[in-house]
Amino acid sequence: PPLLYRPSIRKVKLPKTSRSKVATRVARRRLVAAGSAVVCGVALVVRAAALHARAAAPSQQSRHGVPMAAAHQSTPPPVAYPRAVLLGDSITQLSFGAEGGWGAAVADRYQRRLDVLNRGYSGYTTRWMRQLVDNDVALRSVLEDAAATKLVVIFFGANDASLAEHNARQHVPLAEYADNLRALVARVAHTTPKVLVCPPPVGHAQRLAYQRERYGAAATGVLERTNESAGRYAAACEAVARDLGVPCLNLWSLMQASSEEWSASEESSSSDHWTAYLSDGLHLSPAGNRFVASNLLRLIDAEFPGLRVVPCPHTGNCGTSGATSPLPMHGPLHDALGPEGM
Repeated sequence: PPLLYRPSIRKVKLPKTSRSKVATRVARRRLVAAGSAVVCGVALVVRAAALHARAAAPSQQSRHGVPMAAAHQSTPPPVAYPRAVLLGDSITQLSFGAEGGWGAAVADRYQRRLDVLNRGYSGYTTRWMRQLVDNDVALRSVLEDAAATKLVVIFFGANDASLAEHNARQHVPLAEYADNLRALVARVAHTTPKVLVCPPPVGHAQRLAYQRERYGAAATGVLERTNESAGRYAAACEAVARDLGVPCLNLWSLMQASSEEWSASEESSSSDHWTAYLSDGLHLSPAGNRFVASNLLRLIDAEFPGLRVVPCPHTGNCGTSGATSPLPMHGPLHDALGPEGM
């Protein structure tokens, strides 16, 4: 309760003998308190020394075979599965499409051996991709991880080659495009296998038809991309690959030189049969996806024997006991498991 009045305090003068006894008791209590403090300090020092010795000594095994000091240690960083990274624009982003894409074919080849990461970004140019890699710590760490990242495919140029006068937003000057490719390759760990893929050719009639279909009366009828421009960027990509000693897949040249037989579209003629590899004059058709997949995997097998996978001769499957590869498979094959499993 609150103090409602101030009590009067009267000083009492003790006899001399009483004062002596009080002083003795106070001194004794102070001595006991000081001794207790010393004992506590010594105990703390001994405890600290014991903890330091335990941390410095090799961890002892418990009866379950688990290090006893494990609980006092920080959690180790997660171990990443081996992986391949596909870096590109919409042609890469769409490569896992439901109708079958070249990226899905790569993932099928490396099933249970490599996790294939699709890092395709629709509409991107090398300028934007370079900026993203510089600012995205997670993406950059994947590219720089030589231990887990076993292959990186870099596929750009279709947007960079846009004509400056008709698509200034995506156009990247040729010299800058080459410099950006060099920067992207440099972002990948030095020992990681890399492949540069050149942009495919551009189907003029298909691009104009796409304009009319999408924009109707608002279609300009002017090409924002041309096959000639794509060819210059493909040549620049090939030159960068040659200078850096990186394998290159020149789709612009290979598609137009292909003699593969297939049913041509109505717009196609004997001189531009390759347009059946394209769905809208820019992106890949199912036939184009198969073309990219077969040529890319053939190039990887030839340039990087350590990444080669030979499918099972009986089933054609890459993830069974009949398939062979220097790359180990994740998890034991079911053939090796008994009723009790592992």
